[in-house]
Amino acid sequence: MAVKLSREEQYGIMALVDLAYNLGGGPAQVRQIAKRQRIPQRFLEQIFAKLRQADVVVGKRGPRGGYSLAKEPKEIRLEEVMKALRPKLQEDQRTDTPALAELIDTVWSEIEGSFQSTLRGVSLQNLCDRAKDLGISDAAEIAQSISGSRPTASALN
Repeated sequence: MAVKLSREEQYGIMALVDLAYNLGGGPAQVRQIAKRQRIPQRFLEQIFAKLRQADVVVGKRGPRGGYSLAKEPKEIRLEEVMKALRPKLQEDQRTDTPALAELIDTVWSEIEGSFQSTLRGVSLQNLCDRAKDLGISDAAEIAQSISGSRPTASALN
């Protein structure tokens, strides 16, 4: 069973890998990334606002402005990207939970912990290295490789 990413999560990861590939060129503008990765610009602007708020990227205003990574690609883990983009789940406030429901909640918490651990082990640099291993030579090709197949937790390691 594959772990499903929301469009926002998928686009956010694609945009960050695009930024990591273009580190030498200074900040990248949202419209450039949106065009290369075929992401709606307004949606990408919202994604970058969340990533900026989470200190994953930094923004620079002005004609030569845009976004760049807040840290080196090897220091940005998918865990922090997902925390920035994944909506917080509402916790159930029931007080009369049946024992079987509590068991399922406990098992689900263990699964989520394992998933978080996997995300913690994958950096943007890991994704860039894998893209290079696959022969992807520029950021435009990244969009095809990421959107062509949905990543699973085991496929990212």
